[in-house]
Amino acid sequence: MSGLRLVGDGTTAFAAMFAAIDRARTSVFLEMYLFAADGTGREYRDRLAAAALRGVRVMVLVDAWGSWTTPEAFWAPLRAAGADVRLFHPIRRGLFPFRNHRKLLLVDDAVAWLGGMNVADEYRAGRKGEPPWRDYLLGVEGPGVARLRRSFLRMWVRAERRLLLRAFFRRRAPRDEVLPEGGVRFFASGPGETARLALQTHREVIRSARVSVDLAMGYFFPPGRILRELGRAVGRGVRVRLLVTRRTDVPAMRWAARGLYGRLLRAGIEVYEFLPAILHAKLAIADDTLLVGSANLDLRSDRLNHELTAVVRDAALAAGARGGFESDLARSERVDLAAWGNRSALDKVRELISYWLIARADIFLSRIELFRTRW
Repeated sequence: MSGLRLVGDGTTAFAAMFAAIDRARTSVFLEMYLFAADGTGREYRDRLAAAALRGVRVMVLVDAWGSWTTPEAFWAPLRAAGADVRLFHPIRRGLFPFRNHRKLLLVDDAVAWLGGMNVADEYRAGRKGEPPWRDYLLGVEGPGVARLRRSFLRMWVRAERRLLLRAFFRRRAPRDEVLPEGGVRFFASGPGETARLALQTHREVIRSARVSVDLAMGYFFPPGRILRELGRAVGRGVRVRLLVTRRTDVPAMRWAARGLYGRLLRAGIEVYEFLPAILHAKLAIADDTLLVGSANLDLRSDRLNHELTAVVRDAALAAGARGGFESDLARSERVDLAAWGNRSALDKVRELISYWLIARADIFLSRIELFRTRW
């Protein structure tokens, strides 16, 4: 790839995306889980509309559930400019549990931005006096990003299609390839494509680490195979650090993650809670390899969501990302095993209930919905 850039603040990230849209000549493809009808959303929409008015092909795919508070009238100026807007899995048509969680901006098949940031004020500069959420976007420039066009168009076609039964159970391991320095691979995962590939990719990268593994995860409730792989890494001398959020928009996920602290700490994994703002990141750094994308290390990203992840092998980029991670650790509190063990009975109950909701109910309900929509 000719250009790689990792951005960890919303102001810079949105400025870069807006600049790419303003320079677009032939096409702009946008895929987003949450596209809010707020100040950031309106500016983003208007820039897309301006691109469409000057003859650029503009296609916008947003998840129906993630953007459910965005009124249909919000898209009128964009459609009037000649752009195409489509909702992924409209709620009225079923398949509610299976969401498109991907975040992708592809411009002229030459510039791509992907990661964890949605289009909303909280990701750009903060909402109502709150600090902006901590998250990352990866910018990739070069001919290699053209392959993302096909991935986007597949999702565009699937947006209103029924889901095949076999898609929910399909599984495929990542290809065993060694990335060259500066190399990038994109992994699309989800029902009907390569279900469970997102977390398998994380597992393979963790397995290859020899010095360090640093994880910044807004939502952390991985399946046992990821936890075991992290423990094996510690066993072979790799330093493993996990940064999660203390402030959250999904309390059940936070309590479910806290229920895992004992297992993590006893395995020798360092656990930190980020304090200044909501941590929404999906970033893994293993030696000189980075994983950046939309996938959380949780069961929903593993089995139910459509996700897009980039794997990058670049020593300089990894070093810069690790510097940002160290800065975040300085603004975090390290979790102590003894203190965690002395938590209240109420906290333990919250953890148990959250575990059931995250690990059991979500998967069970998704299977019911899948069979219901098929028959």
